Amino acid sequence: MVTTDGFTRLAQPLQRALWERGWTGLRDSQVVALPLILDTHDDVVISAATAAGKTEAAFLPLLTRLWQDKEPSSGLVLYVAPVKALINDQVERLQLFCERMDIPVYPWHGDVGQSSRKRFFADPRGVVMITPESLESLLFRRGADLRHIFAKLQAVVVDELHAFIGNVRGRQLQSLLHRLEAQLGQRVQRIGLSATLGDMGMAAEFLRPGHGGEIHIIATPGEKRNIQLAVKAILQPNTATQTSQDAHWTIADELFERLRGANYLVFPAGVGLVEFYADALRKRCERAGLPVTYFPHHGRLAKSEREETEAELKRGSLPVSAICTTTLEMGIDIGAIKGVVQIGAPQTVASLCQRIGRAGRREGDVAVLWQYCIADTLSPGADCVDSLYANLVQAVAVIQLFLAKWYEPPLAGALHYSTLIQQVLSLVGERHGTTAAQAYQMLCQTGPFKGISEANFIALLRAMAAKDLVMQDANKVLLHGTRGEKMVNHYTFYAAFPDSQEYRLRHGGKELGTLPLHGTCAPGDVITFAGRRWRIEAINHEKRLVELAASSMGKLPRTFGGGSLVHRRVREEMRAVLAGNDIPVWLDAMAQSLLGDAQRQYKALRLENTRFVVEGHTVYLFLWEGDQVQEALEVLLKSYGLDAKNIGICIEISHTTRELVERRLSEISAQPCPAADAIIQRRDVRDSEKWDWVLPDNLFLASYASRALALETAHSLCQSLSCR
Repeated sequence: MVTTDGFTRLAQPLQRALWERGWTGLRDSQVVALPLILDTHDDVVISAATAAGKTEAAFLPLLTRLWQDKEPSSGLVLYVAPVKALINDQVERLQLFCERMDIPVYPWHGDVGQSSRKRFFADPRGVVMITPESLESLLFRRGADLRHIFAKLQAVVVDELHAFIGNVRGRQLQSLLHRLEAQLGQRVQRIGLSATLGDMGMAAEFLRPGHGGEIHIIATPGEKRNIQLAVKAILQPNTATQTSQDAHWTIADELFERLRGANYLVFPAGVGLVEFYADALRKRCERAGLPVTYFPHHGRLAKSEREETEAELKRGSLPVSAICTTTLEMGIDIGAIKGVVQIGAPQTVASLCQRIGRAGRREGDVAVLWQYCIADTLSPGADCVDSLYANLVQAVAVIQLFLAKWYEPPLAGALHYSTLIQQVLSLVGERHGTTAAQAYQMLCQTGPFKGISEANFIALLRAMAAKDLVMQDANKVLLHGTRGEKMVNHYTFYAAFPDSQEYRLRHGGKELGTLPLHGTCAPGDVITFAGRRWRIEAINHEKRLVELAASSMGKLPRTFGGGSLVHRRVREEMRAVLAGNDIPVWLDAMAQSLLGDAQRQYKALRLENTRFVVEGHTVYLFLWEGDQVQEALEVLLKSYGLDAKNIGICIEISHTTRELVERRLSEISAQPCPAADAIIQRRDVRDSEKWDWVLPDNLFLASYASRALALETAHSLCQSLSCR
């Protein structure tokens, strides 16, 4: 909804700029945000649908405040975004307003040259648009000058707030904002922007830890949009009995025919499948004598390759589709997108919402979602889990929750020891030395690492000292050790996520991106990358540099990274889908048939009345819980000698009997809930964060469990299961 309320309160240059761009008034979120931001210095969270004007809701009053403060404006606003591309996009949007108001705008990330930063340091005012990593660098390198640099700081805007909550970059950002305010000796207004937030209270608490209840929350549903929805099931042939082509080739054939009339975003599961579809669709274009209109976009591609895809989408001369990962979930400007193709079940409702939000954004447009699910052709010996078609059922459940406007709440409770190590090293650099007591007070007692005890903090410092990251001088002041000094002065230090130990791929002097490769790779090997096929011409393992030449063959890259944890509400919805008889009209004939089969199988297995299904020497335990609980129960069962595995829809326990499983569940429930280090060994944990190598086993395992395992909940569940 658009209204003229508050429009006249904006700075006159802003009013003129908006009228010239065709604005007739302000949207709902902008009207509500205007007095809160313009007249107060209170914290605000603005949550609204994609393309609902959240950025303007924050910046129209902030720029008005800067303009009213003094001419030329002497105030400063800090804007933090998770990706460089979003900053580049927002710089262009803000400059349309700011250039009329003598308010400079400074993009600030690794791709921006030093001349822009020198201009800012000479006259620190305006709008600085920065990534957490560059803000970390600024605090670390300019610690002594922070009070001067940020003396006129009026507000911090955090965009795509949901992208930070519950992860290492989010905890890093919380720490950076806390350290910045400590240096300034004052509280600075914080404004969070996000399109998808499942728990507004948790979002507010993330923005200002310990004071979430004091934050103003603006949540507007946005304008209703029409969605064209279709779910299609593709059978994967049984290679032992059928000669049909692979399901992914079938999907590629369909995409080639269906996507050539408009711009689409295609989201397969992982970089390997992105490269498969980009290559397969390119080959189909070449065979048909048509221009190539399918381009890859993922985080391992070089900046120039990603920008080429973004430019093709915006150019509009030909319908173009991007085959992408989460890199295009963010709200960067990529022109008019007609629809989204999802290949494989979405892991989270929030992610699906972000993706659909990229399409049909022009007034009157219909947003298109085509969901493909691959289902195995059942052989005579298929187990009961295969016949429930979990991938299809999960896709239906996630879509139904999306239509019901439910989204996952952010993950909370992680200890983030790895990020704490980085922050200790950074704080030592910022202050040119600090005491252990001062560091604990800044980072844990008053900072975002409140869940960490003084004893464990001391243990962490001792571990850091043992690795030569820190040392104490005669006055008990913490300083960088020899190894620590070397590491903090490397450009990779500022990122809280792991360093990229990968090979650079180059063709004809042009950087294509990076990939993890085995040390056994040699000239003559083939790979598929950037949507094309290559042969390795030369490889330097010491410099991790690969020279490529075009090839007629290519091998898909194997990249590793954990998927998102599935929430309990999604699994509950899956159970509801299976327990019912409804078949959504937006499923194609094959998907309808398979879902009907799955519903009949659910009833045949009597899963409405039991958690246990036994087939031969395998017990299937159906909990309908989220991954944190199911992963924790897997660990508990393994600690009692059972061969358990969380396979999503249930826990599979091999080489056992129901009686033995129930006995073990009873034994687990009879004992107190164990600590993580009592039932997990470090070598069994694949999920590792950047600085985990520093931690002693007990802290490493406690940190892992805090983000991946709900041990207390799983332990309580054992008691209820053993009483059945």
